[in-house]
Amino acid sequence: MPKSGKYANPAFEGVRDPAGSEDRLDDDKLSDYVPETTTDRFVRRIASLRRNRSSETLVSDKDETNSRSSSTKRKGYPDDGADTELIEERHRSRQRISDGDGDDPKAHQARKLAKVPKFGGLGVMILSLSIFSTLFSILFFLIAITKPRYEHYIHATGKLSPTAASLLSAIFAKAIEISFVTVFTSFTGQVLSKRALRTNSKGIRISDLLMKGWVYQPGSLLTTFPALRYAGGTVLGVIIIFVVLCVTLYTTAADSLVSPKLRFGNYGNINLQGVISLTYANSTALASRCPAIISSMLDGPMNGSALPVSQSTCYKVHNSYQPLRDFTFYTDSWNVYRADLSINRTDYMKRPVGWTTVGNEKYYGTWLDISGSGDINNVTLAMPHGGVVPSVQNVTLNGLVQPEAQSDFGNIDATASVVSPAINVLCHKINATAAQWFISNNSSDSREGSLDPELQRIFNFDPDISQSKSASSPNLYLAPLFGNDPAPFNVAIFSSAGYDDPSMYALIGANTTYRSYSLCALRSILTSSCSTNYISASGGGNITVNCTPENSNALSRFLPSARDTYQPGFKDVSTELSYALSLNVEDAPLSRIMGIFATSLAPAFNTNLPSVAEALAILYSNAIVLSSVGAQFGADDQSNGYSGVTPYPIPLPATETFRARVRTVEYASGVQGGWQASFYVVLAGVMVLNLFCLVYFFVTRDLVFDITEIENLFCVAFNSRPVLNESSDGLKREDGFYGKGPKGKQFGWAFHVDCEEDERFYMVQRS
Repeated sequence: MPKSGKYANPAFEGVRDPAGSEDRLDDDKLSDYVPETTTDRFVRRIASLRRNRSSETLVSDKDETNSRSSSTKRKGYPDDGADTELIEERHRSRQRISDGDGDDPKAHQARKLAKVPKFGGLGVMILSLSIFSTLFSILFFLIAITKPRYEHYIHATGKLSPTAASLLSAIFAKAIEISFVTVFTSFTGQVLSKRALRTNSKGIRISDLLMKGWVYQPGSLLTTFPALRYAGGTVLGVIIIFVVLCVTLYTTAADSLVSPKLRFGNYGNINLQGVISLTYANSTALASRCPAIISSMLDGPMNGSALPVSQSTCYKVHNSYQPLRDFTFYTDSWNVYRADLSINRTDYMKRPVGWTTVGNEKYYGTWLDISGSGDINNVTLAMPHGGVVPSVQNVTLNGLVQPEAQSDFGNIDATASVVSPAINVLCHKINATAAQWFISNNSSDSREGSLDPELQRIFNFDPDISQSKSASSPNLYLAPLFGNDPAPFNVAIFSSAGYDDPSMYALIGANTTYRSYSLCALRSILTSSCSTNYISASGGGNITVNCTPENSNALSRFLPSARDTYQPGFKDVSTELSYALSLNVEDAPLSRIMGIFATSLAPAFNTNLPSVAEALAILYSNAIVLSSVGAQFGADDQSNGYSGVTPYPIPLPATETFRARVRTVEYASGVQGGWQASFYVVLAGVMVLNLFCLVYFFVTRDLVFDITEIENLFCVAFNSRPVLNESSDGLKREDGFYGKGPKGKQFGWAFHVDCEEDERFYMVQRS
């Protein structure tokens, strides 16, 4: 509290004492200094406002004058208004500079004082950031356009996990973005600061200052949209708008084009290798790998068999359920086929084709040939080669990244130019008289009846009437001799000894009203007219066969000497499977279905029911796929010409090479196409601008302190005073800015920077 009504605050020196006392002591001589109170502060502000209205000068100048005047009084000097005149003269000088058209000598001093060391701490830091941003933006752009595939480097068990790879990509993308923003805003600051320091330039405008904010705060472009009218039309403004777009989208573009993602690559022609452990349709080898539960000691060899009965029994059991399952799916497909009236019934190639499964893989077949007329049905069903899948999955031999290594999201699309296993079923309807030729008569060595010339021609039978004949005439097949006359809706099976004839025969009893039969010959062939396609997936895959004439991946396209070769060993497999399916058992359900199919009176192929030839081909489709697992691929002359009669040309097991067209789903960078390709503009833009800024900072002779930085701009503005105009009433303030910020054309006002003799920088407006 003031004592005796006297103020102790020096700011009120000269203010009339309310108590009327003129005998005040200086503050430094007071025995007890008392701080300014709220009342003191209020009175001081009222007095200051009164003086400002009377002089029409800036508060800051008046305060300076009062302060100097008070100091003069307190030191005993007379108050002659010299300080006020000095301040007013300074404003007049600045006004003259603004109105003059000559060069300002202070501007040279300002440019000299504004210089900072190019290789000082700040310069080195900016240059380092520029080098980092430039190198890595180039690296990201190159990665995006080259689209590298990381194969064994990035996957679940690779050198780098997919999660870590994505994280590293995101970190470097963000680092590039941040460093680019820093470098480009530094470049912009240098350009604007040097423009502000040159008197012969257009200066800098408020809209120019806002452009830097758009770069590191893109959303501010919307909040300061009026400035776009002045800044957007300049070259720097257009570049900065593009930079804003790049900065906004850079991390998104990097994630889309650089970050590793699972995607299919392009097809590539490579040579794959597969292990050959057995020959095609080797029944002994197939049975030996069956996981029998009964030991060979309990059920050993019998009747001179090369394998224990336990193994052959295991093979029959394991491979009997799948054909029945396949046949069920086939009949379901026929129900769909009959309901779809849009399918052309005369196009036999569009008749239903079954599929089978081996392990977790689904194998789809196709009709290689399906023809017939009258009483003849001739069908050939081609299936994919069962050895392609194990070869593709053999990482040791072929090194393809498997789906499980890609967190079960990977895929392999491989088209192999190998032989395809196929089964040919030729059926002919015959009457009871013609059937007697093929039914055994134990009372005589001669066959009964006569051989139908048409049957002899179609099946290439030896017309010899002897029942005991064990070998056919040259280039002919020995006609089958069934041990019994199959009742209606029953089947009799015959397989001749030796391998001169590759066929297994079936005699199917048809309807009961009048005795009729269907004589069918089943034989397997390895064809070179197809290719096998395998598309792997998590939990299994799909394997298809392509036998179209225009198939460019067919083995026959790459191996001109390739030929289709019958495999006589398959009749052992088919005979064993027939017994396992109980086709030779009286009144077996499956035999009855075959008999009903054979009863059809429709010529060639019935449009509402499958033919018995088609049904038999479906039943044996699984057998030909299993027979090809681990078997030869036929990709060279030596392998292609093997028919299974003689020992294999090379010791087994062995590896065989075959041609394949492969693409895989692996972690890779880049995009396949589409609208995401537009992000290349963002990556390229950041790279080019980084290069430009790096060259600028290397080439420029000197740097200046960045006037556009917030802290520097505040200091310059703090040192600056508003422009005053002389009038009859003294100096008056020109139109300026208000507390709510610039509006309208004020965004386009240009300013320059000068400095005082004491190195204080300030802003002036030049005309």
